[in-house]
Amino acid sequence: AAPAAVAAKPAGAVEVLMPTLSSTMTEGKIVSWSKSIGDTVNTGDVLMVVESDKADMDTESFSDGILAAVLTAEGESAPVGVPVALLAASAADLAEVQAYAASLAAGGGAAAAPA
Repeated sequence: AAPAAVAAKPAGAVEVLMPTLSSTMTEGKIVSWSKSIGDTVNTGDVLMVVESDKADMDTESFSDGILAAVLTAEGESAPVGVPVALLAASAADLAEVQAYAASLAAGGGAAAAPA
């Protein structure tokens, strides 16, 4: 059976990936989000605190945008390189990016790790 269909990523969506904070890190745990849904995010802003296998680290945003969706909640873990949040490139993109995030949650798209 084919997996549930997930809408294509909108052009205005910017994925925030779980960073690699050490050479041995395979997954990270979100300790806290420093921004809330709807907040403007600038490159270099601390977006989240991630617990690696070595330490808790402030993690900066690599992009400008608006925090549209959190895909990995505080206290949850995600593999390195997997999207943990979505930014909307502009206010005009916000609703479309949030709808895309909802389709990921419903369809278990990119946010779901294989068991």
